[in-house]
Amino acid sequence: MLKPFYSFFIATTALMANPNCYSLAYPDLIKSADKTTIVFKNGISLPYKTTDSRTSWDDKINHADLEMQLSQMYDAGGIQTPPAYLFDPGRLRYQPFFQALYGKDQKEIEKNLVRINWPTLKGSVKLPVNRVGDVDKKLFAIGQEISKLPKSDRIWAEGATTYCYRVIKDTNRLSMHSFGIAIDLAPDTTQYWKNEAPNETDNIGYKNTMPLSIVRIFEKHGFIWGGRWYHYDTMHFEYRPELLIPSCNETSK
Repeated sequence: MLKPFYSFFIATTALMANPNCYSLAYPDLIKSADKTTIVFKNGISLPYKTTDSRTSWDDKINHADLEMQLSQMYDAGGIQTPPAYLFDPGRLRYQPFFQALYGKDQKEIEKNLVRINWPTLKGSVKLPVNRVGDVDKKLFAIGQEISKLPKSDRIWAEGATTYCYRVIKDTNRLSMHSFGIAIDLAPDTTQYWKNEAPNETDNIGYKNTMPLSIVRIFEKHGFIWGGRWYHYDTMHFEYRPELLIPSCNETSK
């Protein structure tokens, strides 16, 4: 029942993507954005849409462009429901975009890292986070809000890990952790889709134990949650404000 819905959804949502969402989400970093080009204030320009053919899901996940990054509507603040087949808002990524924002390679990224205090039940730990776009300040604020939650929720923010320059398992795509804009929580007790099914197009049964009280704090500060993906990664949060701007999925003007 989910697959026909997805076929219709993916065929129509590209028409809804609004390129101006990028300049609204990153006003200090992006100069302009339209259906042709994204221009960064550091002088880099990237095409909004590439000419690569992307007919299969593997093509889409491995060769997304800036238009495709906006092609699935992220349900910020929503209830916990199993996402539709192959519905992964934010998981379709154009790697040059993040390199233009946070650093073109490991050496440049690491120059932008700072360490923040992340509260734990026993004190705090230092976590490396990218300072570009104030990602570090936003993650610090998230930690402070989580520290005020009941212990039964706070326990799911333990074991936090952030920066690690690496590719995503079984791919050649850089992880968002490589840019210092992602954090994993409670990695030993949360759920990851590859533990249930090895292939991208497999049928996967949704699982999650991450409380929505934590999820909604992250979303308020511009982070999306991997638990809203069909390919669920419930420990994972990444800074993606372009998917949380209200106009992000409105029809382009």
